[in-house]
Amino acid sequence: MNDLTIQRPVARPGFVHETNERTPDLAVHTGSGVLTQRFPVGTTVVYAAEPTVPSLAVRPALREALAQPLDGAPLAERLQAGMSLTIVFGDTTAAVPTVSGTDPRGQAVEEVLTLAAAAGVDDVALVCARGLQRRLSDDELLAALGRRVHESFAPLGQISQHDAEAEDLVTVDGIAVNRRVAESDLVVTVQATDARNRTGAHLLVELASVADLAAVRGAGRADTAEAELGERLAAALPVFAVEVALDTHPFAPQLGFLSRREWEWGPKEKLTARGLRQADRVLPVRARARLMQQAETEAAALTVSAGSPLEVGRHTADTLLARQRVIVGHRVNTLVTGLPHVSPYGVGAWLNPLLAAHLALAEADRSHTGTPLLNDGGSLIVFGGAEPRYHHHHSATADFVTEVLSGEGSDLATAEQRFASDDWYRHLYRHGQAHHALQPFHLWYETAPARERLSSIIWVGGDRATCAAMGFRAATTLADALEMVDDRDSLGYLHNPPLPIVDLAGER
Repeated sequence: MNDLTIQRPVARPGFVHETNERTPDLAVHTGSGVLTQRFPVGTTVVYAAEPTVPSLAVRPALREALAQPLDGAPLAERLQAGMSLTIVFGDTTAAVPTVSGTDPRGQAVEEVLTLAAAAGVDDVALVCARGLQRRLSDDELLAALGRRVHESFAPLGQISQHDAEAEDLVTVDGIAVNRRVAESDLVVTVQATDARNRTGAHLLVELASVADLAAVRGAGRADTAEAELGERLAAALPVFAVEVALDTHPFAPQLGFLSRREWEWGPKEKLTARGLRQADRVLPVRARARLMQQAETEAAALTVSAGSPLEVGRHTADTLLARQRVIVGHRVNTLVTGLPHVSPYGVGAWLNPLLAAHLALAEADRSHTGTPLLNDGGSLIVFGGAEPRYHHHHSATADFVTEVLSGEGSDLATAEQRFASDDWYRHLYRHGQAHHALQPFHLWYETAPARERLSSIIWVGGDRATCAAMGFRAATTLADALEMVDDRDSLGYLHNPPLPIVDLAGER
């Protein structure tokens, strides 16, 4: 077994800083922009590791991984003339934000196709595993797969996107899955990710039916339910996984300074930050989102691995943990966090209140090795993202927040059934570019652990009516928010993005 770790310049790891009188104003990301904020002396600031310089060795690393997987036979030995081969690739959640140059997923698909052609395999199809996510546009498919692959397969109808509502799903080990995948002699999954909870067999889950996804992501379900579903599919299907672990690169190169310590900014960086603050004040939300999301980042591959989905998933998760972990000495009773400009469930759109809540209460609050940075009963203060504006990708989300969460005595279970059976929502998911109507329910359910264990959730700059509907409080400034919490002496700031994985020293 061999894992080719890509050689790269060493980047500084994450660290913890306690603010003092000399600490400058710190960058706070508001979901659509950046502002600078003075924090009280003694605030515990957790910085993520700085992104590495992108490597150009992805292609040879892929070839090495396919020839020497972590377990089992090399891919070339699994390919035979006359077999049906399906390549499953991840959707837009896998690489956020847009990657400049050739996407690692496209490079991996090309390498698999090269081996398939050499083996005489001519029954090949590509399937985007999107679960309840929206359909990708032709431009997004082209960006993910590359021009050569897209132009070779798309005109022949050999590139499809999984439809969780399809009538022709096939049952495998009691799970209804994509027909083409279920009937293939070999399935090769291709994924590029910087999130350790989206590795390995996770991609197979996105090939299941609405009913199966609802069963593992519904109210009261633990993360283990989804993992178990992935493990069942990995055991039942002939799968060979290929995965690229990406370093977190949330910013375009010209904004890379936002990942560095503020006291190291030079005049140029300070001027750019001032311009971002101005844009955040004067530009409408659509323009702000476009400004941040259209800037392409440069992905840096950490490792490339191949083999069984579970083994590959574990290896990628371990790699990402080692890269993103930051050891923190103590927990805090009040925590401040910013928000990135894009959600894994909102690529191509601006943040809405539900996506913002999920980023803060599910993504950030659960980014730890076992013990949250914020104590139970503590207060969470969040900047940005709670403006009641909804992109057309999130038609059901707008109705979920305004009708379900805002309704007095609303029954989530009854509303979930109503949304799931709505013909218009189903049409938008299957034939338009909208996320499935169940997605907002599932995202809200994932915020439940944080909502239940925290005493107060306060949104700085949030719309008051929207915050009230979601059970949150709104404040105008950080100072106002701090006046609303019980403990202002034990204060922390999660410098996000990039999002660190908090490892509490002494809590392991």
